Amino acid sequence: MSRELKISFLIILLGAIGLTYYWFYTDESKSTLSERVVLPNHSANIYRELPKIKSYLDDVQKQLKSGRAILPLMNSEMDSEGIKAQALLLRNQEFLKDTKNSNGELQHNDMMSIRPAITSVLSSKSREICKTHKCYQALKYNFVTNSTTQAIVDVDSLKVLEVKRFANMQPDISQRLKKIAQDIALNAPEVKKELGGSPKFKDMSMANVRGSVNDSACENEKHLCVAPTFSYHDKEEALWAIVDLTDLKLAVAKWAGLGKTSTPACISERTLQNRHVMENFCQKDSHYSSDNWKITYRITGSDGLEVIDATFKGEKVIKSAKIVDWHVAYKAKEGASSLDDSIDSYVDGRRVEYVKGDNDEFFFGYNDAMGCPMFSTSVVLPFNAPRINPLLKDGKKVGFYLLQDYRNPKWPMACNYRYENRFEFYSDGSFRVVGVNKGRGCGKNAIYRPVMRIDMEVSNQEEFYTYNQNGTEDWTKWLVEGRDFQREAKRYFKDKYLYKIVDKSNSKKGYYVEPNRGQFTEGNRGDNATIFVTLHKEDEGEQDLMTLGSCCKLSEEGVERYLEKTEDIDGKNIVFWYVPRVRNDAREGHEYCWADTVLEDGNLKVKIWPCDVGPMFVPIKNGGL
Repeated sequence: MSRELKISFLIILLGAIGLTYYWFYTDESKSTLSERVVLPNHSANIYRELPKIKSYLDDVQKQLKSGRAILPLMNSEMDSEGIKAQALLLRNQEFLKDTKNSNGELQHNDMMSIRPAITSVLSSKSREICKTHKCYQALKYNFVTNSTTQAIVDVDSLKVLEVKRFANMQPDISQRLKKIAQDIALNAPEVKKELGGSPKFKDMSMANVRGSVNDSACENEKHLCVAPTFSYHDKEEALWAIVDLTDLKLAVAKWAGLGKTSTPACISERTLQNRHVMENFCQKDSHYSSDNWKITYRITGSDGLEVIDATFKGEKVIKSAKIVDWHVAYKAKEGASSLDDSIDSYVDGRRVEYVKGDNDEFFFGYNDAMGCPMFSTSVVLPFNAPRINPLLKDGKKVGFYLLQDYRNPKWPMACNYRYENRFEFYSDGSFRVVGVNKGRGCGKNAIYRPVMRIDMEVSNQEEFYTYNQNGTEDWTKWLVEGRDFQREAKRYFKDKYLYKIVDKSNSKKGYYVEPNRGQFTEGNRGDNATIFVTLHKEDEGEQDLMTLGSCCKLSEEGVERYLEKTEDIDGKNIVFWYVPRVRNDAREGHEYCWADTVLEDGNLKVKIWPCDVGPMFVPIKNGGL
């Protein structure tokens, strides 16, 4: 054996010994990490002299002094057609309508993105025009009113096709604001102090992901906030720097544990087929027929994979089904107790609170959106194209399923996520909407809440019922919009069904809803879902929704904004919302919603402990037998 080969062999052997020792003999209890909140104690003025922020503020002031409320995107953030669309919108009175208050004073607005419009953001009228014309979607944000305006522009005809406004909703941020958030996080004195020196850009991720801590200004004053995260896998910890882009400062920082990981920094086989996915599944609809089902599906800009216009044996069943968000909240076991809650806490004149649980805990986290790999700033992106495979039971085909895999590029490293959208269609007419979480996330104490929007097409006159819990074998009809909690149910019809959606004129036509209680897959721990029923309205999710609600207010799911206590739904077109709540688990032998890279047979292998959530819909003529 040559000298070079001996040296190489020795290096490999020492590396394997070191990795084995780390994995099998290091004690997590020895970690010095203490979950805690770090409140900023410096004035926001320290950031005003950073070159990127100074330039940004100067540009905002120039716009306002010249009588223009919107800070436009830089040309480098758009293509040539986007530049045309922006120029048109900055002169369009309907688009500019919400840039002033009632006294005519200008309010600070930023153009956030202008990109080619994909199918899922278009109304049916615009979709027809955009089949032959180039159309672009533009989003702007009003920092004063915390609202977003969306416009669709026909750049061939230089016409604004539609303008929609979304109160108390925030879009994905511009590249310019992402760089500003990175600068604030990298230069925050509190971050430097916590890390024992200047942080490194390479250790930072998630700078464009909106994040928050309960009852901070990000939620109380509805400021636009993002969460650059510094991850240190060797120390099993991460520092979250919540950046307030409304006030341009660090709002708060938070330490959290990552859990042990030996995942390599780069996995070479993960190559996103961006152009193929965009051209075939984002910019046009796809169709499939099997087992008496006909479905149409597409990848949306931020609402994951969507199934539309599904029929069974020629009868309409689904108008739209999709998972619009994954809310991810992390539970801090301690830290809030170090705050003096006998008096109000203020940061730069703004009140900050933390919600304490039974053990002095509080919550912080992310809202994850799944979207197209191009013309979208969603963080969790498609991994290859949608797949269709047979559903098997006892070796026999009983239907098929449609699957879309979404991953962060470096999953399963800590602070990277992987979700699957899965739609199961059975040959008896049943179907199931499924969200699969394959970890790993940013910690071992996460609460995941996917928001499912399911618009059935039982008829034009639909009725919704809940199975009675008072001991009688009957159902209660809902007359107005409302919500219900699966976790409170003690009785199920046929020991399966809790809800049903039927045709007002034919009670035998419709579907039972069977919530997941762990019966669908081995080891499943159930959904503990909150459900909502709302009257169908086009601007409540028919096109792509922006982030819905808070990641961390566990008393709210985000759908509450659509509830009106007096809104009549009896015999109307209704929408069923289903929001499961599951906790991950990293304990050895009890893993759930978790992933890691482990040493097996001398090699590193990715191991997954998935959790799947979602209800089954069973035709009444089948389920009642």
